[in-house]
Amino acid sequence: MKKIFSLCLFILLCTLGYAQTDSKAALMADIERAGGVHYLYPTNQPAPTSAPKGYKAFYVSHIGRHGARYALGGSVYEEQLAVWTRGHEKGWLTPSGEAFYQAYKDFYPAIALREGNLTRKGQGQHRYIAGQIYRNYPSVFKGKTHAEAVSTVSHRVIVSMFSFLSELDNLDRDFTFGADYGQPYQSYLLPDVIDSGAERHGDAEVKFNRFRDQVLDLDAMLGKWFTRPDSLVSNKYKFCFDLHTVVSTLDNTDAPVVPEALYGVFTPEERYQLWRVNNFRDYQLLGRSPDTENLRMKAMQALLKDFVEKADEDMRTGGVQLRLRFGHDSTLMPLLSLMDVNGMGAVIEDPGEVEKYWQNYNIPMACNLQLVFFKSKKNPDILVQVLLNGVEASLPIPQVCPGFYSWKDFKAYYIR
Repeated sequence: MKKIFSLCLFILLCTLGYAQTDSKAALMADIERAGGVHYLYPTNQPAPTSAPKGYKAFYVSHIGRHGARYALGGSVYEEQLAVWTRGHEKGWLTPSGEAFYQAYKDFYPAIALREGNLTRKGQGQHRYIAGQIYRNYPSVFKGKTHAEAVSTVSHRVIVSMFSFLSELDNLDRDFTFGADYGQPYQSYLLPDVIDSGAERHGDAEVKFNRFRDQVLDLDAMLGKWFTRPDSLVSNKYKFCFDLHTVVSTLDNTDAPVVPEALYGVFTPEERYQLWRVNNFRDYQLLGRSPDTENLRMKAMQALLKDFVEKADEDMRTGGVQLRLRFGHDSTLMPLLSLMDVNGMGAVIEDPGEVEKYWQNYNIPMACNLQLVFFKSKKNPDILVQVLLNGVEASLPIPQVCPGFYSWKDFKAYYIR
């Protein structure tokens, strides 16, 4: 595997081999993509490629992110309200700032003290994904079907897991499952290194700050809302970033109506530029970035190993048809980068080029990676179909036929 990864790294350094994405065009076509990892899960995916003649799906191995939630950050909603309220009371709001304040003040009860909580939309996303698997791969559910599911200790992840399982339980009367959560699974679903910044090179923060300052005109943004921004905001970037997080999670909430004035606090161009900065930060920390030691990404080797070992065990014993895991965006992003799914393993030196090859809106709420296994009575080779968010995805290994990989090739490439 070391030789394979060394060769891969050399290839990855030449990013010309990767397809480029016009991220700005994608965001302007759907500005909510600017929310990055807060983007809602896409629906109406095309049907996956049919299996070769004689092959039928019999097993699914999965890792999914929790569903839609309110904004993270201990008291981000409350901190924002405090600043806007003080600006109003001091008379330091511009007309557009006053319009936003009034809308936010009235909307606040719908989001108050809900930071990090899963929403009903988030539960529905996992029911949708479970139903999609059930409908796309009926042969997996033929006869008695058993699933084993595990999650991190996070409440929103646990509820997401049970929403997924309850949908399958409703759809299949022969369905049974085992479910668990806790510290034993943290080592591969959310290892301690995920929350560590120790692996960053000394100039990583300098590089980020330089890019941020080149891209964002924070004074211009704040000047739209406040007549005396320096008297209200001590950390301009954090304030604008938190405000953008609030806006980006509006679609995730369970509020029946969201005032249009809240969405309009940023222009589309401002949202695009804020996304570029946030996307680069996510890439630095959770992608195959040259600015870090990639400890987060490397830590996902344990999860990849779990995929392989559990699949081989389940296929040998026949007692499990679905192996389900539930985690976070900080689980999915480094895993996808490690596996180089859809080119997410690209190594990019220039911050301005990152958005062409690596987009965090591809890890939306309820993001999931599925490996669907197929077997044939006439052929001993196991085939695997790879889906990211319900859409067929590419791996850096040859396909044995359109849309399918050999399980033997998969293991030979990824596992030592």
